Amino acid sequence: MSERRSGGCTSVLSLLLVLGLVISMVVYLSPVLDLGSIRRTVYSERSAGVAGSGGEGYTFMQVSDGGRPVTWGCAARIEVEVNPQGAPEGYAELVASAVQRVNEASGFTFVVTGETEDREFQGRQRGPVLLGWADEEEVSELAGPTAGLGGASYVVGPGGDARSVGGMVVLDTDMPGGWLGGLDEETVLVHELVHVLGLGHSDDAGALMAAENSGQDEFTDADLAGLAALEEAACG
Repeated sequence: MSERRSGGCTSVLSLLLVLGLVISMVVYLSPVLDLGSIRRTVYSERSAGVAGSGGEGYTFMQVSDGGRPVTWGCAARIEVEVNPQGAPEGYAELVASAVQRVNEASGFTFVVTGETEDREFQGRQRGPVLLGWADEEEVSELAGPTAGLGGASYVVGPGGDARSVGGMVVLDTDMPGGWLGGLDEETVLVHELVHVLGLGHSDDAGALMAAENSGQDEFTDADLAGLAALEEAACG
């Protein structure tokens, strides 16, 4: 009996060695396979920000004619309505946690006022920020690896300064993932809410507001500096 067990273990070990060799050869013969980018998720190019705006590590989504970032009013209370269609299980807690993180990091206050059947993600004007989930058939910019979209509508005053008056956040119902684990949906939501406040993408690959996510889930100094610049523009 002991000799048969030994032979069986030897066979299993041999099989594992062969499988390991095959996998190694596949990786060696496939130079395009980049295990480091499996979890990478691309955010929309529309959120790239205005080139040359902002400071080190951050940009603004829009700037006025005078070069000031477009954002909300000082200490603004930004109302958010949630459309739960297509939302993941536990979405209410997800939204509440993301909103709290952004509120604590910025000088603005998002307030979730309730749910809605509104799905006008594009061309929004004044009113509550619409937060929801959709696929690429409904929102074409969610095609490919894009995980979410976010931004604000604004009005320009007589002096040329602009203020945000509405906005939207839409997350992909088919959130990009990979062999090494899916993307953290709360991180995507935080990223998009900050776009609503007025920050564009960062050229710092490690920033939460970078155009691609490779696992980062916390605000960096550059992100916080950008949020502080928005608050200063709103209240200065």
